[in-house]
Amino acid sequence: MRPDELATKADLEQLFARMAQLLATPAAPATGPDEYLTLEEVATATRVSTRTVKKWVQEGKADRRGKLVQLFALEFSPGFLRIPRAALLAYGEGIGFTIHDLKEMPRMRVAS
Repeated sequence: MRPDELATKADLEQLFARMAQLLATPAAPATGPDEYLTLEEVATATRVSTRTVKKWVQEGKADRRGKLVQLFALEFSPGFLRIPRAALLAYGEGIGFTIHDLKEMPRMRVAS
């Protein structure tokens, strides 16, 4: 390591000041009401068919390690499934897609 690559006292003071600023900024609430998406909305966001989304709910899909993971869904009335956005994101992490891979997802809508 060369001497010009070492952090100076000024570098550390600047870093500490930035950390203090970040800690002083109030964080966004970690939880809130969940959003419920229809099969069609999930299919559009993940760029797959509604049939594939139903299959994820009923049969699941193998994750990166080969373990079968099912997409959690709620049935508000017979035949009408709703998928919490958090469940979709968790499922995506298990099978290899992230929030950045999803298309624009619908705005917040709380199921009644």
